[in-house]
Formats: sequence, structure tokens, C-alpha cells
Amino acid sequence: MSTLGESPAVLAKRKHVKNNIWCPRSKCCVQFNMELYYKFETVHRTGSFLERAALYSLSMLDDEQRAAGVITASLGNWGLALAYHGQRLNVPVTVVIPYTDKCKVILRYQNYGANIIQHGKDLSEAIRKAFIIKSERQNLTYINGYDHPHVIAASGSIALEILEQLPQTDVVLVPVGGGGLIAGIATVAKKLKPEIKIYGIEPKKCCSFFKAMENDNPFQTVVGATVAELLAVPKAGFNAFYTARSLIDKMVLVEDNWISRAILHLTEEEKMVTEGAGATALSAFFATPIILPELKGKTVVCVVSGGNTDYFTLCRNIERAKAIEGRLIKMRFTLSGNQLTEQRVKILRIIAKTSCNILQCRCEEALLEESFRKIYLTLICETASHEHACVVKRIMDSMFLDYKFSEDPYNPIQSCVCFPNPMLY
Repeated sequence: MSTLGESPAVLAKRKHVKNNIWCPRSKCCVQFNMELYYKFETVHRTGSFLERAALYSLSMLDDEQRAAGVITASLGNWGLALAYHGQRLNVPVTVVIPYTDKCKVILRYQNYGANIIQHGKDLSEAIRKAFIIKSERQNLTYINGYDHPHVIAASGSIALEILEQLPQTDVVLVPVGGGGLIAGIATVAKKLKPEIKIYGIEPKKCCSFFKAMENDNPFQTVVGATVAELLAVPKAGFNAFYTARSLIDKMVLVEDNWISRAILHLTEEEKMVTEGAGATALSAFFATPIILPELKGKTVVCVVSGGNTDYFTLCRNIERAKAIEGRLIKMRFTLSGNQLTEQRVKILRIIAKTSCNILQCRCEEALLEESFRKIYLTLICETASHEHACVVKRIMDSMFLDYKFSEDPYNPIQSCVCFPNPMLY
């Protein structure tokens, strides 16, 4: 037996956390031309699939390790899950997190009784700090939230449930950060159904696992700010990588714009609130042009890994997605002369006749312009569709000269400039 313990495939069969919440079928199967299902992991107490890993990892500790406590580093979900189950099982938990402005997350840690230490600007620096603390307190057990064998094994229970409830599954789409989730799912799924396909979907701005696949070894990569911030892992896990690399059929990199559109789709159509990381698997279907044509007619399961998002982030993603789809437009008019009120009324009446919803209306004075009577009128309007937005633009073009669209999405959706980069896989 290796020093890493038994393989995830063996461990996954012993004990798994059962989750009975299952979305039977997407409302937009016709849109995507496939049988599309979701495996929602947003309904756990702390809002993500990592509760499986936290409970299983803590249950595998002996009495001495439980009494001494555990330490980890986390971007959010893993630490919350470990703190929650640590409180339930009376295991002291210390979590090192990068500096964050999300005060509510810190409050949730504290409510679960965790000892919180903020250190560093990213996960790598938080991990280093956690190991320094562990070296000073040798009795602590460090549990890696995406690379420990027990974490990988517990993630495999998701595959057990998918194939138990939907044995005809052809493809599973999995969001990828450090790699623990896809390693567990791929190991179990391929064991139970060798012909099943496993696709890893990873944000382009933080693609450490994709880079590891390219170079056949995990290494430190630069991660950028992304909508899927909980997938921003600078270095893929070694156990996860070597477990999953031969089992993954395709890796796909996705843009943030696609992830925002997936969040909007899940909110509007499926009535589920998700975080950026949770919507990443689905985001591959919102790329333009279609990047996974081989999935047409297949039975596909998207793993929605978590739902921990704050109000501000959710609203920004929804607004961004609507702007990308041409459903949110911003117009700026320059008005001058002695009839400013009449000009504003004329503009608003025209907007009303186009059946737009005016969400914001703001007037700004031109302080240093030659003309004293000059103002800028900015309107943010909601339209019904991309085609509706194009109609509004044509009307405005024909009636006003001194105006502009601040963000112009009016290209055919099939070749939208919002998606200039080709898909990489």
C-alpha cells in the first residue's frame, strides 16, 4: 500500500454522503439539442459539494487526530464545509484564507466555530502559511481541500449517484480547479461505465489543471481574477492530476463571459442561484460558435458544484450576461440649447414606444463646456432580446445624431465580438 493510502476508487465505495436533490431535466434541452441534466450540489448546508469531502475526511481521522484538530487553506467553500462538519463532530478546525473583502464569509466561518487566519493574496500563500502553523503545532492534521485522497474519494460519490439515477448518461461535464472533483468523478464513473465520457471545464483565466495536462505535470501558474473565483487554484493537485489525467476525455477552457451567461440561464430558466464556479460546466454551451458539437443528441450531465454567491456578485453577473446577449443597453445623449426638458421628454417617449424598460436615467451637467446649457443624458434600458435591441438601435440612429451606445453588442450572435478568442482543448 502506498503512503498516500488506498486509491480513491476503493475509498469511494466504502462511504459516501447521499444527496437526494436531483434536477430531472433541463428546461432548455431543445435549445442545446441534447438531453441535458444537472447534478445540483448547491443544496448542502454550506452550499457546495465539498461537504461530502469534509465529512468523509473528518470521519477517517482517529481519536487522537480528532482531539488535536485539523488545519487547511481555502478560498471559501472547502473551509466552510470543513468548519461546519468539524463543529458537528467536535473537531477543532483552523482555516487559513487569503485576504478578502467578503465579510459575510468570515462571519460564516466564525459561526461554525472555526479559527480563521487571513494571510496572503492567493491560495498558494495561504497554503504556505498553513504549513508553517502545522510545523509549529505538529499534532495538527493538514487536509488539502482538492488533493487529499479522502477528498477525491468523497467526490466520487457524485458519480455513484449520477449513474444510479441516470444510467444512460453519455457525458459528464465537471468544473475544474485543483482537480479533486474531476478526479473522484472520473475514477468512479469510468469504473462503473468505461464508455462514459468525462469533460473538464476550466476558466481560461485560471487554468492550472489545463496547463498540467499540457505539460504532463502540475506546476505553479499565474491565476487572474475570474468570475469563477473559487476555481482560482495556482497549482493543480498532484494526487488529483495523476488520478484523473488518463481518465479525462477532453479539457475545455471557457471565458468569463460564458460563465456569466450560464449563471443568468440557471437563475432565469432553472430557478437556481449558483456561484461562478458552480456554473462553469454549463458555460461551455454558451460559447459562440458552438464548441461541443459532438454532444448533440447525447445524454449529458452538468455538475453544478456550488451556490455560494453574494448579492452584489450575482447582480453584476446577471447584468453582464444581459449586456452580452443584447438585453441590457446603455445610451448616452448630448443635449444642448434652450429646450433641454423638451428634448429629454422626446427621448423618453421614443424609448417608451419601443417597449424598453428604463432601469436607470441620469443627467450630468457639462461643467467645463463652452455652452452653459449642455447636459449629458445616460439611459440604461432592458430589452426583450438581441433582435429587440437591434430595433432600438436602428430607431435611435435614424432620429438622433449626437448620441452613442456605450457598449455596442449589435453583431450577429453567431459571430459575436464578445467571444473573440477560439476555444482551446
